[in-house]
Amino acid sequence: MATVTPPRPLADLEQDALAGVEAEFARRARGARPWTPAEYVDRIEQVHVRYNHRRNWLRTHEQEAA
Repeated sequence: MATVTPPRPLADLEQDALAGVEAEFARRARGARPWTPAEYVDRIEQVHVRYNHRRNWLRTHEQEAA
């Protein structure tokens, strides 16, 4: 018997992606080549841009309720 899980809200997925950037920043801080503040801000901005593009795509491709 398969269990169906409802899709997670896009905002939750975006927060998870931001947490991933934070984790990578912390991991790199302990390494030989840590991120500069500009690289960190750039990665955060990339996450926001990616999710804004997804939101716009979903808005323009809304499906009719069945």
